[in-house]
Amino acid sequence: MKNSFLLFFLCAFLWLNIQAQRKTENVILITLDGARYQEIFTGFDAGLYKKIEKDAEEKEVFKTFRGGTAEQQREKMMPFFWQVWMKNNGSIAGNRALKSEVKTTNNFLFSYPGYSEILTGQAHDDIIKSNDFVQNQFPSFLQFLQKKLKLDSNQVASFASWDVMNAIATSKPEAFLINAGFEEYQSSDPEIRRISAAQFQTPTPWDTVRHDYYTFQLAMAHLKKYHPRVLHIGFGETDDWAHNKRYDLMIKALRRNDDYFKELWEFLESDKQYQGKTTIIMTTDHGRGETAENWSDHGEDVPEARSIWMAFISPDTNLRGEWKDSKTLYQNQVAATLCKYLGFDYSEQNPNAGKPIDEVLPK
Repeated sequence: MKNSFLLFFLCAFLWLNIQAQRKTENVILITLDGARYQEIFTGFDAGLYKKIEKDAEEKEVFKTFRGGTAEQQREKMMPFFWQVWMKNNGSIAGNRALKSEVKTTNNFLFSYPGYSEILTGQAHDDIIKSNDFVQNQFPSFLQFLQKKLKLDSNQVASFASWDVMNAIATSKPEAFLINAGFEEYQSSDPEIRRISAAQFQTPTPWDTVRHDYYTFQLAMAHLKKYHPRVLHIGFGETDDWAHNKRYDLMIKALRRNDDYFKELWEFLESDKQYQGKTTIIMTTDHGRGETAENWSDHGEDVPEARSIWMAFISPDTNLRGEWKDSKTLYQNQVAATLCKYLGFDYSEQNPNAGKPIDEVLPK
């Protein structure tokens, strides 16, 4: 009996010690739709661009982003991400040249299955087989954290450029705020109303995807007003410009995304709720092809699209820069990892979800 009490108190002490060491109180998931790992790790692909674009070397995007080593090229494209986040605040997995891989577990390799895998922690290939606007029947980690943290409908939020995120991010519509696609954001703030209205005056080539600028600005407005503890921001232009075979505009979208990351971080670091208490995981729903013929595509017939990437920015990890010679990570591990940062076991909601990524969690 005495030994049992000692064991109990030892376990309790260890648990309290871990809780005391944990700094994360807020989590943010950022997704870049269909962003290839090739550009993330090596920047502008001049060889590919020459094959798909006539007079490639005369184009502005070639002159702006081409030149130097792979490291220099990627810093031209995403300077804040690489020079600040990856050097000072976090790490990134998925550079296959360094024997680091991140993969999907769903086999469809397009958006709805990918986002559902990220958000619920599990692939459901037998049920989720299309990008149709169909309500997800599987609860997300956003719902799990809302319940665990007893958060109201504004304290958990998802802002996305693709309108189908309204169906993907929750199995219970209106449980928390989702603003996706060309969707009004209602507010008493005249500046927020102006930004919301402007999205309808700025057409895109796509019926279901608004420009990332509006997704980001509305997310930032919500962040400043409601201070959510759980937030998802889903950017979409990287995928849609690629489908339009506009490699130049895809690269420019990544460059703009990097500006958004900088603005987000400067706010987080200036706000006492978020400063030193916020963990960010960034990833993509699927990869893309590798050749001039299929770089713009993904799906079951493009097996290379299974390879993705995943970045971690957190006060609770000391890992910096690129992962090397590491075990394979999977898309279905995102949900459990974000929950674990906040001290919760996501298997309570989904025992079949991918396991937390131990390498980035507080020891």
